[in-house]
Amino acid sequence: FKACMEEQRTKARTAREVTNYMGADATVYDEIDAAVTSEFVGYDKLDVDSKISVLTTEDEIVEALTDGQRGTIIADQTTFYGTMGGQCGDTGVITDTNNGVFVVEDTIHLQGGKIGHVGVMTKGMLSIGETVTLSVCPKNRALTSKNHSATHLLQKALRTVLGSHVEQA
Repeated sequence: FKACMEEQRTKARTAREVTNYMGADATVYDEIDAAVTSEFVGYDKLDVDSKISVLTTEDEIVEALTDGQRGTIIADQTTFYGTMGGQCGDTGVITDTNNGVFVVEDTIHLQGGKIGHVGVMTKGMLSIGETVTLSVCPKNRALTSKNHSATHLLQKALRTVLGSHVEQA
């Protein structure tokens, strides 16, 4: 019995998913230095040159991303708005002077003031410390902005007609 019980305990331990201190599934983002932050500078422009501070694949922090790899880029500054408050994150491209191209499929807010650009390298290579150009897709930003404004107008109309108990969430 004791041998079988110990075997079962071992199986259970190895089958458990890794979790962070709050009990949520641990991700590669939990391993990023807490001192790393991103500054959003995209209220009045769609492009900015900035330095890459962190690169990840889907499961580890890396020094570079190469053609075909999926991952996340964190830069010192960004014009990409991250998903927040029901508003979708920006899409676009991140490029370097050597024709490296990373297609940003989503932008997310990470713990500690970091903004992550999630997507795939479609050409070349990007490395930590490299200066890149971050370019938001203008068409997608315009559509997202219109939806955001429409939501506020709808909220105001609903509160006027139905009462102040109506809340947007």
